[in-house]
Amino acid sequence: MLQFAAFRARDSQLLLVSSCKRWMSKNQAASSWELCVGLEIHAQILSKSKAFSPAPVADSLTAPPNSAVDILDAGMPGTLPRLNKRCVEAGVNTALALGCRINPISYFDRKHYFYADMPLGFQITQNRIPLAEHGAVAVGHDSPHVDAERSTSERTVTIDRLHLEHDSGKSMHTLSEQYTLVDLNRAGVGLMEIVTGPDMASGDEAAAFVQQIMLILNVLGTCDGNMAEGSLRVDANISVRPIGSTELGTRCEVKNISGLRFLSKAIEYERQRQIDVLCSGECIHPETRNFDPVTGMTVAIRGKEDDTDYRFMPEPDLPPLCVSDAYIADMRARQPELPRQTVERLVTTYSGISFDDAWLLVLEPGAVEFFEAATRGRQDEHNARPDVPVAHNNVFNWMTSELFGVLRACGQTVQTTRVAPTALRALVGMVADSTVSGLSAKKILAALAAGDDREPMALAEDMGVVQRSDAAWLADLCATVLHDNAVQTAQYRAGDAKQQTKILKYFVGQVRAETRCVHIVCGWVVLHRGRWPSMHV
Repeated sequence: MLQFAAFRARDSQLLLVSSCKRWMSKNQAASSWELCVGLEIHAQILSKSKAFSPAPVADSLTAPPNSAVDILDAGMPGTLPRLNKRCVEAGVNTALALGCRINPISYFDRKHYFYADMPLGFQITQNRIPLAEHGAVAVGHDSPHVDAERSTSERTVTIDRLHLEHDSGKSMHTLSEQYTLVDLNRAGVGLMEIVTGPDMASGDEAAAFVQQIMLILNVLGTCDGNMAEGSLRVDANISVRPIGSTELGTRCEVKNISGLRFLSKAIEYERQRQIDVLCSGECIHPETRNFDPVTGMTVAIRGKEDDTDYRFMPEPDLPPLCVSDAYIADMRARQPELPRQTVERLVTTYSGISFDDAWLLVLEPGAVEFFEAATRGRQDEHNARPDVPVAHNNVFNWMTSELFGVLRACGQTVQTTRVAPTALRALVGMVADSTVSGLSAKKILAALAAGDDREPMALAEDMGVVQRSDAAWLADLCATVLHDNAVQTAQYRAGDAKQQTKILKYFVGQVRAETRCVHIVCGWVVLHRGRWPSMHV
């Protein structure tokens, strides 16, 4: 038995050593390869009608199936497309925000493939000359989703092209093998496809880039960026190459990734899979793969197509798209402040606000405007002490630690809340000058979020949580309480330490009842400013 146990211990050690060697070999192999990631982002344009037909853009969650379909979307013969002006406006606006050059003349093409949910048998897109090209977006270590310890320098992601196209319908596969349900509500909806160069070197960088694109689209109002509902979809082109090599490896495309966290996981899994394949002496086959969020793995679904498979041809029913210099200048003049610019301005303008703090505000729609409105104005708006300023750091802390939590609990957002920036500023000032305690201020904030329209000071008075910090006034009040409770005063004088402690609590309670104040201020005055222990009444 002892000999068997010794053999087992020796085998366990050998297994451990073997596992360690495999782990070291695997990590050494991984460290000698470089990841190259390029993205194709399909952003659904916010418009009332579809890209080439007058059919309305229906809500994907509430509209009945096939309730927003034009004869063009259904592929009826004899129908002609007509370009939606709003799609051009959204494309130009987005391209300018991404630093792209707008082509004065671009062309539409037919991309042929046969899906049940695309009755036309082709997609109208821009293959030869797109609407815009040659842009760039900076992704630095201060961006959300980027690990600052792993990425200490700013990376520029090139935008190869931005072109317009339309979406396909949606196939819903049933348990039956006999049929598939098709909903054409989405068929023909306008899309912008943003294609990047293979410039990203990690899943985190790719997620940070997509996050910035989503923020830019939201600010511009060209796409809502809702990945969960499919209005923004991402395809990742992933390859690896030996470190130092300038030639790209064979790429695999992971299609229709529906979340930033899934995007990062899919890229990192595919990176390791390709390294394992190459280290085993095999070749990477160009293919289209799908990411399974449950298993965290990518699986092959088909071989990768090339341009010849799509049989591109010029779209004969649409003329060239001409964009004038005057139109571009007008769109450029109306460009709003972009998210990266907002972050830099907040960090520069408000001392103590870090890049992480600024991104926290930028990532929450409406939070920047709320924060800046709450930091304006005067402290004495709530009739408290005007000599105590409302620091922007205090406003930021109350917004991110208290207001956001209250809004989540109430099912509200910064854009829909009934809490006004002036009310939060007044509340923060009341805490700063000890008019109310932090705990009481949280209760007032909850009441404001619930719809109470009264001013914070009026709420504090009605709740009985206003603190009096006037030491002379409280000392006189303590003297009055002692005088009105002569029996307890005599007992305190004659009692031992235990009795005095008990009677002291009684007096503190009396002062609290008279002032309706919290015990912190009152107790401090009774202990240090009152007539204890001599109790000269």
